[in-house]
Amino acid sequence: MSYLNPYIHLEALTILAIIFLISMKFRFIDRGGVVTSFIVGYIIYVFGGRVYFLALLTFYLVSVAFTKIRVRRVKEVENKEDGVRGWRNVLANGLTATATAVASGLSAEQKILFAAYLGALSSAFADTLATEIGLLYPRMPRLIINMKKVKPGTPGAVTYLGYMGGLIGMTTLTLISSTIDKRLTFYEAAIIIYSSGLVGMTIDSILGATVQAKYRCRVCSKNTESSTHCGSTAEIIEGVKYINTHTVNLIATIIGAIVATIILEVLNTIK
Repeated sequence: MSYLNPYIHLEALTILAIIFLISMKFRFIDRGGVVTSFIVGYIIYVFGGRVYFLALLTFYLVSVAFTKIRVRRVKEVENKEDGVRGWRNVLANGLTATATAVASGLSAEQKILFAAYLGALSSAFADTLATEIGLLYPRMPRLIINMKKVKPGTPGAVTYLGYMGGLIGMTTLTLISSTIDKRLTFYEAAIIIYSSGLVGMTIDSILGATVQAKYRCRVCSKNTESSTHCGSTAEIIEGVKYINTHTVNLIATIIGAIVATIILEVLNTIK
């Protein structure tokens, strides 16, 4: 049980401190995001161990890299902010993974919990890269529920470039997880990660297009995913008030974890 090892705690604190000092310097994340990321990273490190943390770190570094590329290439996008992650974003994408890491540290069911962890992470990874890379698409994207053309950045908008971005995230996670850990074979890891990532990112888009709340700023008239903009309360124009982009992300990661466990059970059955 790694969380009982005091050296793991010291190692986690040291590595996380270095990572987040760099993150603050280059504005990968805001102060609230740093605190939340530190807590999430620390819990995953001490309960899941180095393997869980390395998979998380890969997701984090690749995601912020593509976010920076997107922000430099596409300055103004409907509904999107400046790409600096906050605590809500961190929690939405990391809560399910954190829960599975804690369960792994407390349970003997290592294989299925590692699969669930990868499922949650794959969903977040695929969706994040689908969004960031999809925003580089030079033409109008299409809404996933009816294929109508919409503005870039519209919740639920999809492009083939976005799905290719999701594929990059899933492939990266497959290669990393199968290299650093042998609880799952490469075949098992690939099937689980691609299945959960594809389902998770698609569910995220469907929920974004249907029930996620969309707002219009009363000051600048810009469409936004946030209930506040320009220092004032924005007007809701569509969707359910209490379902925002972070709620949708959290639901998608939960579904990703569930899909991963189902896929693993199916694979065990057909062996």
